[in-house]
Amino acid sequence: MSHLRTRWFLILILLGLVFAGALSMPQVAQAVEFDDDGIITADEMIDDDVIISSEIVVVDGTVNGALIASGAQVTINGNVNGDLVVTGVDVTVNGNVNGNVAFFGQSLTLNGAVKGSVFCIGISLKLDSLAVVGHNVIANGYHLKTEPGSMVGRDVLVSAYQAMFAGRVERDVQADVAALEIEGAVGRDVLADVAAPETGPGPDFAWPGFPVIKDPGLRVSEEARIRGKFMYKSPVDQADAIGADPGGGVAFQLAAPDKSLDMGHRAGQWALIRLRDFITLLVLGSLGVWKYTPLLNRLAEQARNKPLPAIGWGLVTLIGGHAIAVICFGSIIVLGFLLSVVTLGGLALMAFGVGFSGLTLAFILFLLAVFYESKLIVAYLAGKLILQRFAPLVAEQAIWPLVLGVVLYILLRLIPVLGWWIGALVTLIGLGAMWMLFREGRRVPEPVQQ
Repeated sequence: MSHLRTRWFLILILLGLVFAGALSMPQVAQAVEFDDDGIITADEMIDDDVIISSEIVVVDGTVNGALIASGAQVTINGNVNGDLVVTGVDVTVNGNVNGNVAFFGQSLTLNGAVKGSVFCIGISLKLDSLAVVGHNVIANGYHLKTEPGSMVGRDVLVSAYQAMFAGRVERDVQADVAALEIEGAVGRDVLADVAAPETGPGPDFAWPGFPVIKDPGLRVSEEARIRGKFMYKSPVDQADAIGADPGGGVAFQLAAPDKSLDMGHRAGQWALIRLRDFITLLVLGSLGVWKYTPLLNRLAEQARNKPLPAIGWGLVTLIGGHAIAVICFGSIIVLGFLLSVVTLGGLALMAFGVGFSGLTLAFILFLLAVFYESKLIVAYLAGKLILQRFAPLVAEQAIWPLVLGVVLYILLRLIPVLGWWIGALVTLIGLGAMWMLFREGRRVPEPVQQ
């Protein structure tokens, strides 16, 4: 089941594939509504795509298009007749979404109906008792829970620490988790990779707003209803923990103990990766400071002055970049095919060669921006703010803020779990700063009135 351990950027590529078609449909309006106050009242109906960003976002009205929302606390009570892309600390969706939901943040709670699929990268995803997902749930993070009364119309794929199913899944459940609990109904098969039960005391950790940590291992209650097979892979046989009688029987596969769970081994691997990242960031950052210090300062100011909008625009840029790559890839194929159909074979080969070469170069530059340039912007900003307070003269030399910022970033990335979130947040802020500066550069200045 190790194939279920997907990286976060692979899921975002999938999101790009999903939204590439949705955001390019003919019925989408030409313009986009921007909302900076964070409120869409119940009497508002917006016949357009909407981008809304604020510390607190409340959507009570109706959006007849795609909705992109970002904020610390986001509540969607109204209806979205398109796709919903949302990032935030505490997000609740009580209304109905007529498309897909893509979430990136800390906690997402669904109380309404989603016609399409739900894609989640976050600490917690909860499907409350009124939640209905028409298609699939794909979750990567720490905690997934479905309450009694909730329903998923197709499959659930989850890679997390723990997953608890008390609702209904119409088709398959595929889980790569440490702790798995099933009390609800599964219409077909369960395929799970589960850790061995703890032999000592269970987890002892409490943090307000953080999900209750479950003991590792498998727990299937007698009330669970599984129509198909129950197949699980684990370092130990946990047949005694399966109280239900799956219609297709139970199949167990012995897994070798996962040495990567050893904290010392994991810390060593993590440190080596961070050392590689440190060297790469320092080399690229030194080149940037040498050639593009004014540009780096402008990007850092964007990130400093507009951090929340930067997070929202960063997510849009990340998804949009992959979506555009997919659209361009398809366009090149279609163009080459059309040229070959009309017997212009030479032009078809040229279209494929030039098109794919240009697309590859552009995508490499985009990935450099995602994995390195975004981090450099925020690291440089953090180093500069610290040095301006404690050593103003040193702060005037661009290289030292960069070095300090990169060191701090790498040290923070060494923190388990939290380090991943810091890396993701830094990426979004840096990408958003680049996009906002690009937009400002494209604006035509208003004529000066005499």
